[in-house]
Amino acid sequence: MKWILFLWSLLHTTASISQDAEIMPYIDAWKVADTTQSYRSQVFFDSLRIHKDEPAYRTKYLGHIAQLQRYIKAHPDRRLQVRLLMFEIMAAREYNYENRYYPVIDEAIKRAYPLQDEQLNAELYSIRADIPPSLETHILYNLKALEIQRRVGFQYFPYTQNRFFGVSSALYSQGDYQRALNYGKQCIDIWNIDTLHRDVRVFIFQCDIMGAAYNKLHKYDSARWYYNRILLALNQEPVPYMKHLWEGIARGNIGQTLTAEGHYAAALPLLNEYLQNSRAGSDSLNITMAQNALARWHLLQKQYPAALSAARHALQIARPHNWYAEIIDAAGLIRDFYKQTGNMDSAFYYEEVRNRFQEQEREKNKKSAFSVIKAQIAFDNLQHSLVLAQSVAGREKSIRNALLTGIVLLTIIALLLYNRKRAKEQYRLREMELQNAAARRDVQEVREKITSFTRNIIEKNDLIQLLQQQLNSKDTATATSEQLRSYPLLTEDDWEKFRGQFSKAYPAFFGNLRGHMENLTPAMERLAALIFLKLTNYQIANTLGISKDSVARSKRRLRTGLNLDSDQLLEAKITTLDLHA
Repeated sequence: MKWILFLWSLLHTTASISQDAEIMPYIDAWKVADTTQSYRSQVFFDSLRIHKDEPAYRTKYLGHIAQLQRYIKAHPDRRLQVRLLMFEIMAAREYNYENRYYPVIDEAIKRAYPLQDEQLNAELYSIRADIPPSLETHILYNLKALEIQRRVGFQYFPYTQNRFFGVSSALYSQGDYQRALNYGKQCIDIWNIDTLHRDVRVFIFQCDIMGAAYNKLHKYDSARWYYNRILLALNQEPVPYMKHLWEGIARGNIGQTLTAEGHYAAALPLLNEYLQNSRAGSDSLNITMAQNALARWHLLQKQYPAALSAARHALQIARPHNWYAEIIDAAGLIRDFYKQTGNMDSAFYYEEVRNRFQEQEREKNKKSAFSVIKAQIAFDNLQHSLVLAQSVAGREKSIRNALLTGIVLLTIIALLLYNRKRAKEQYRLREMELQNAAARRDVQEVREKITSFTRNIIEKNDLIQLLQQQLNSKDTATATSEQLRSYPLLTEDDWEKFRGQFSKAYPAFFGNLRGHMENLTPAMERLAALIFLKLTNYQIANTLGISKDSVARSKRRLRTGLNLDSDQLLEAKITTLDLHA
């Protein structure tokens, strides 16, 4: 029995030693506290990433994690605990179950604080910047990591260029183009420090942000320089699909800078290539951006149908995705099209669409700004609790809280100023609406007067006709009838008043009439106005104080001037002369 127990103990000890041997490389690397510690630990992260799609390696690493947990439980060590938590988080990210480990990173930061190891903290902040994904924490923790890395030395950290890229990208998305450029330049400046972990796509994405930021700042030569760097870097891109897509993106953005500078002939083939490559890659966002770029080009060339078609296509794609920048751009282009083609109702509609999405974008940025403050507060609260745990003086808390109060006050002031500006804009729009409503009321009132005038003329003509019928039985009928027919219902002063009221009611009428007929006389204007009011020849004759035959002759002259064949065509033509009012 004793021999059996001895053999069992020996086997267990041998197995334990064998298992410990498997995890000793981790332990040896993770216990290091000097400046080489980051690269020593990165070896295991790299192995996870390289073999993440191989089931055998997944089983192996998950087994190592279990063994390390047992080892650390038997041999407590704060540094090893933190390093193991970091390795678990990275494994979870590679194996797509990181949701289970989101809270662990904050726990790792808390556990690491008593070690007072800035380099370790910088590594933790780099992980926290991406887990869980959030624009606000991404900026904050990347900046915290870079602050430490700058002090320790960038050469001691892997992927430092990605930290700069992350900050540059986030700042660009918030519209802070100058700061995005500053961090982007630092990303490119240190590109050759960590040659082992460089990714050509990060370089391409960074150059794209630089070019886009310079484009927003109207520095087109600088924008083109970075897009040309993308074209050079694409020689290292191994995937044909990505290479083809980004060739189109780079050349398309160069085309946009040329369009802005008025080099239209050089810009067009680049913009067309952008659209074709984006379609070939089924990249909806870049298809939208290419369509907007082409719409702008066509609009500047006064090729209005093509401009409208491209902008509408961009808006159709962008709206379901809520791509605010592209929706605002497309709506603005469609608005400009309708302005330039004289359709003001449609122009006002698309201006309203554009303003609505601009407001939504401002609200999103405002929420993002508050989220940054909240993230900063949360980070500082974490630091404060750790400082209290280490019995550090409370002076830092007062200074930090004062800074945060200043940030909040500045934010409140900015919001108040913004709301004041918005209120002024709403007041201005309201005044415009009231003015338009008043103008519409004036036109309606004048048209009612014209209708009343027409009705009075018809009544007077009916009265004259009745008098003529009564006088026909008398001897003086002929003379009286001619006298009545020659009596004008409107004096010259009345005609001037009538013409003024008629022009208010139908402002385009006389202008359109003159546009269709040269050598237009005042008599022809009067005749055309009465035809427009649908008066008969008899009523026109009585109104103008002329005979019916004279009316017929006047109509023939008017028809001839307008190149029309019949009275029906004349009347139809006259009724269309106010359509563009």
